[in-house]
Amino acid sequence: MDDAKHMALLFFVDHLVQKNGIRTIHDLSCQFGARGFSPEMREAVGTTQEGLTDFLQSHPSLFTVEGDQVILKGHGEMDGKNQLMKMPSTGRNRDYEHEAVEFFEQKLNKFGPELLIKSLLGHRSQAAPEVRLVSGRHLKEFTEFLQQQVDNFVVEGDRVRLKNMPEPSEEAVELDDEGMPLSGVKAKQAAVDYLKSVLEQQAAVDYLKSVLEQNEDTPIPLESFYKKFCDRFPHSVRQEVATNPKELLAFLKLNRNIFFIRSNRVSLVKIRPEDGSESGRSTDSADSPTNLMENNNMLFPLNKENLHRIHLIKALKPAQDAFNQIVSDLDNQGEKFIGIDFKIVTLQNDEYLSFIIVATCSRVFVFDLKNSSSILLESGIKDLLESDSVLKVMHDIKRVANVLAHQYSVNMRNVFDTQIAHAVLQHEKFGKPFNELRAISFLNLQRVYYPQSIMMSDLSPRKLSQPINWHNCTMDNDVLLAASEECHTIVSALYRLLNSQLPVHSRTQFHDKCFEALIPSANKPPPQIHGHATSPLMQNGVYRPPQRRTTTTTNGVSSPKQQVRTPPPPPTQTPPPPSTSSITFNKPKMVDMSTQTFSTGEIQCINVYFDN
Repeated sequence: MDDAKHMALLFFVDHLVQKNGIRTIHDLSCQFGARGFSPEMREAVGTTQEGLTDFLQSHPSLFTVEGDQVILKGHGEMDGKNQLMKMPSTGRNRDYEHEAVEFFEQKLNKFGPELLIKSLLGHRSQAAPEVRLVSGRHLKEFTEFLQQQVDNFVVEGDRVRLKNMPEPSEEAVELDDEGMPLSGVKAKQAAVDYLKSVLEQQAAVDYLKSVLEQNEDTPIPLESFYKKFCDRFPHSVRQEVATNPKELLAFLKLNRNIFFIRSNRVSLVKIRPEDGSESGRSTDSADSPTNLMENNNMLFPLNKENLHRIHLIKALKPAQDAFNQIVSDLDNQGEKFIGIDFKIVTLQNDEYLSFIIVATCSRVFVFDLKNSSSILLESGIKDLLESDSVLKVMHDIKRVANVLAHQYSVNMRNVFDTQIAHAVLQHEKFGKPFNELRAISFLNLQRVYYPQSIMMSDLSPRKLSQPINWHNCTMDNDVLLAASEECHTIVSALYRLLNSQLPVHSRTQFHDKCFEALIPSANKPPPQIHGHATSPLMQNGVYRPPQRRTTTTTNGVSSPKQQVRTPPPPPTQTPPPPSTSSITFNKPKMVDMSTQTFSTGEIQCINVYFDN
């Protein structure tokens, strides 16, 4: 009977939580026939409204009964969801809080000692109803529950890890040349060397075993592989590489020349002639990532030791000097190309450039445009973008073509779009039409064609995938490295790799696609006026140019007539003045218009009249 009472108690608490913490006795009694409310529970609370009222009043720590209203105590408060945990032990036989802690500890031990909080919350549906109730219903409540369990969990931002997770001994922790814990590229390289040695040792064991048992080599399961990794490296290194088996799998895939993964089992790559690769390109090319590194035909590594090669420009005079350095670097290059990237911010409904990053084969320049567009328009960068003699290599030119044309009157020429190059390669490999090919992010483009760039960066893949608010970010060393990542990778190897992959018969198509991406949208919608949620010119999400109005005269009565057409271009010659007898006075039409200047921001013109 006590178990039935406890289950009924949980049922009504859950029902009140869903109904904003207050219901009537009549409403709660109607739940007697609900699914999940057993006959034993009904007998335990009383079969009538009077019996239900007495049952609820017997638990004053949870419910307040005022007349016909039942109020859940603590609902809406920070600790309201924990009223069940505050019940004295005599009122229940189970410690639900302890059960919840054990449940989530088991999940962290199984799927990794560190996970995203929302990933751990996804496993909550497998828990008992009592565990789900005490741990919170939503992400915020669940985070608060984990933060309260300081003896079991450590919450850092949007991630949670076990407090007593496996750690190597202090003697086994490696230090760099300066006596500091490993970080960045050094941490990644140390992890690769160790994991490779683990597989080599396993390969030796498998070989001896095969001699005795005549069995083939047995790969190591990913979970066992990760446990060895945790036993070897402390948490500071694992944060740079992988904090759970899923992240370790992604890290191993960045080193596909060393590790072979199949069915969540890891082994070493066997040396054999390769016919092709996952991306459909030949790895024997002189411009393959391995050959580029062996021939030292690459840019400097992007890490904190080379921050002196990254120049942050915030004023016009330094921007002009930087432009002269770019021209000098291009003169010394065999092929005149630069890597370029644009960081865009959105203010209300308009987009603007926040940073322009330009990379040559010897340095990277970061131009800060947040305070003044003169750095772009007067330093020489505009002439560089519009030059036909310098190839501009970037990812997804379509996203900035409209911004450059409409906001800055800049029309880029002679570009190499890495996203279009990837689409052309996928079109050649799979035969899919271009409209069915999905766009690829730059980080995924790195993973496919040049994963070594992620390994050689001081930034972890997690940091590279996190979006940055370029409008009000502080340009510290990490943000400066993140801003330079795309251009640096393009100039280092990605441009040469993709350019060497493009078939000769597809180059004309590729150049046509790049040219189409440069064409700004002629029918770009005007920015919305504040207070107008929906523009009359937007129909079904498609911009329609304004309709011209003319008048026709019938029996001396003029009536408006709409013609769906775009305004004609201005005449090249001034037409002769019409006679006064042929002039038709059109009814003025008021429309909303707006414009934009570089220096003063948005100017809104409310009443504008047009006539023929």
